[in-house]
Amino acid sequence: MTHGAFEPFVGVDHYSEAGRLRTDDLAVRSRAAEMLARAAQALSSAAAEYRRTRLPAPTREQPFPPQELVEPAVAARRCAERYTAAADRVRNAPFPPDPKKAWKKLRGAGAARLLELDRTLVGQSEYAAAVVSGVVAELLTEIPTQEAYDALAAVTATLEDRIAYLSGL
Repeated sequence: MTHGAFEPFVGVDHYSEAGRLRTDDLAVRSRAAEMLARAAQALSSAAAEYRRTRLPAPTREQPFPPQELVEPAVAARRCAERYTAAADRVRNAPFPPDPKKAWKKLRGAGAARLLELDRTLVGQSEYAAAVVSGVVAELLTEIPTQEAYDALAAVTATLEDRIAYLSGL
């Protein structure tokens, strides 16, 4: 019998209810994390393209670009780092160590609560990814960073609720 980090390597028991619960949990978290990671990648790519196309080449007179030109790329990088951190947190969220006991407690109303939390987590991850979707170097100065940070805060709050709910089983 394996636990924790080795389960993905050995496989998950798909034939029991507890195994299906574990599989569903992994699927929900990986879907939400993948959306956030793709948004982070889009932000990083746009920031790199912005630096490549919008910043002037260094000269002896001005070896560093003006700060007002660099700021959008820096802000996009910071935002991408937050998206990456949120994706990692969602992907690595804990699951109850004993899925069989958890499954017994998750029948009926417990399963409905977990399903509601999962739907909320995926929906908020979709929204957070949509906030920065379509970001390109030309529009880097128009990224709604505060809205993106608020969306990530909502994802984190839902994830905390989900972790608290599962740890209480």
